[in-house]
Amino acid sequence: MNKKKQVIKLSFISLMLVLSGVLLAACSKAGAEDVNVGVIKNVLELQFNGPDEKFMALIHDPTYTTVVEGYGVNSELDKYVQEVYGPYFTELYVETFLNTIGLNYPVTAYNSGNKLNLKDAVIEKSKEASNRYTFSATVGYQKDGEKEKSAEVSGVVLFSTKEKGKIGKFEYEDDNGFSEELTANE
Repeated sequence: MNKKKQVIKLSFISLMLVLSGVLLAACSKAGAEDVNVGVIKNVLELQFNGPDEKFMALIHDPTYTTVVEGYGVNSELDKYVQEVYGPYFTELYVETFLNTIGLNYPVTAYNSGNKLNLKDAVIEKSKEASNRYTFSATVGYQKDGEKEKSAEVSGVVLFSTKEKGKIGKFEYEDDNGFSEELTANE
């Protein structure tokens, strides 16, 4: 009878260890996915909170730019971009992002005198591709003395399969006229 209790006890302990291992593995995987969601949220905050005055000064102030072999070089801007955006993007894509769509909202808001405020972001992982996420962001924007308005901006993010936790592509798909609204206020 004692032996039977020991077998049951040992079986129970073994089952608990196996279940604990499965639970730990599931939590670890969920935690890894949350890292990607956090990366996207951080980029959205950089894009839609501000504009960042230091970033705008580095872009617009010609004293930061020198001409080297006929090309304008702004090493302070390059350094700042790597510090601020570099942790979230692959080494090759960070420059592409800022040269294509990454400056659109911050610079347009700055030029039109609007302040941006990320109100909410819903980020979902694709069921088809493990490195693909979609997002929908609610962005508040306001000129001094005016009532705050809001806009919905959606897009797609692809994470690198080679550089873990780094964005390999970031695209805005629809901003429901937000860009035009900011531009109209310039």
